[in-house]
Amino acid sequence: MPHDLDALKNRTLFCLWTGHEAMSDDRLRALWTIFRTTGCAVAFLNRDTLGDWVKPDHPLHPAWPHLSATHKADYLRCYLMHHYGGGYTDIKTTSKAWGPFFDQLAQSDKLALGYQELANGVAPVEGPLGDELRRSYADLIGLCAFIFRKGTPLTAAWLARTEALLDRKLPELRRHPAIHPLDRQGILLPDGTPSPYPLKWTELLGDIFHPLVYEFRGQILQAPLQPSFIRYR
Repeated sequence: MPHDLDALKNRTLFCLWTGHEAMSDDRLRALWTIFRTTGCAVAFLNRDTLGDWVKPDHPLHPAWPHLSATHKADYLRCYLMHHYGGGYTDIKTTSKAWGPFFDQLAQSDKLALGYQELANGVAPVEGPLGDELRRSYADLIGLCAFIFRKGTPLTAAWLARTEALLDRKLPELRRHPAIHPLDRQGILLPDGTPSPYPLKWTELLGDIFHPLVYEFRGQILQAPLQPSFIRYR
């Protein structure tokens, strides 16, 4: 895999499955809709293929092995969008060809393209900023499917903020690594005790992504590329 790939120019769409568990039948069906309908080269990254995409001069953060599968996917989509650009989608059913969306971004001077965020989809950021984000949800793009140019001030800030958070959390993550794919701070474990895993559910993605998208909202396009949000687990 060429590490100088421009995935926007090559119309490459990334999908991620970072955990050890097998996909459900619904997930497998959703994955096949991505291969069949998007009209793009689909790069499906899992534990076996991930290493092919790691930049030699920018290894994954040391917190990587301690993250839950969900938070690994949160971090990795940021990493890929900065270093390669191109498209990303959650493994959810889609019926849309992505070629026109790639063209729309490529033919503009904008930095990213995504679907308009839902009113109830805004990350639970606290304080005045969170209030502003919720009022302005229509200016945001969602987390589940998007296209980015690589190596822009937007992706650089996204990766820097994400890795700064992981720097701060690393000592706690080493002491309390994730113990299941959906682990998050305070969730009740099978024995009834709260999880000591130090990351909240939205802390590594939405809490960073939505404020950043709001800052760069004048340089981001919106288009209806969202997948289906039903029956994907």
